[in-house]
Amino acid sequence: MVIHRYFLLCLVGVSCGWWGCQASSVDFERIMVDNGIYWRGEYGSDDLCSLSTNVSYASAMDFKFEPLTHMDNTGGNSVKLFCKDLGNHITKYITSIEGQAGTWQGVRSCPSSDFIVGFRLRVFPDQGAWGDDFAVDNIQVECSDGTVLDGLNGVLPTRRHRQEQDGEEVSRERVELDGERTVEVVRSSRGHREAKLNGNWGSWAECSAGKRVIGIQTIVEEHHPFEDDAGLCDVTMLCM
Repeated sequence: MVIHRYFLLCLVGVSCGWWGCQASSVDFERIMVDNGIYWRGEYGSDDLCSLSTNVSYASAMDFKFEPLTHMDNTGGNSVKLFCKDLGNHITKYITSIEGQAGTWQGVRSCPSSDFIVGFRLRVFPDQGAWGDDFAVDNIQVECSDGTVLDGLNGVLPTRRHRQEQDGEEVSRERVELDGERTVEVVRSSRGHREAKLNGNWGSWAECSAGKRVIGIQTIVEEHHPFEDDAGLCDVTMLCM
């Protein structure tokens, strides 16, 4: 895992006078996995949860995925994080750049009092000039209580105590988003056997102790009709 720190100036109640304008700085931590294909595709902008006085953090995730049944497979195409404040109210979602292929798999949510603190990617390595690249074919994020949200398989048992079981019980419920829209949340009461595709899981990238995920940036390669597109190639997240 690679961690970078940087400062972002956020205008929070700016006041100006003869001494000039004042703004506060926020110290973010950027976390990266060790297996992303960062040298291909287009970088999206950082997208952040609310930084107002009612700060919100990422607590749920959705994964956009195209089944691997095409001449030019792309697999993963985007990741969407849902933000909630400390009062447990969903405030918005953030997503950076989004590939056009695939469908959203359903929102996977941390327990009500927990937030996302880390993630890892399953990545099909670069296949060279003659192979079919599709880079990220799954993502898992970890909640602050250890619960793991899987892009293709719903909510798994905690990362540290996971046991593979034969069955799965899944429930779906509607959760209100910003007072106007609702999203479907997928919850699983038991773990299950993970369908193996072609990628390999990398190491976990985790926020420092006491920090939570508050932003995301993705890299996507697409729109090359006569070339091999890889879809979602890499993900980085920001912690605060």
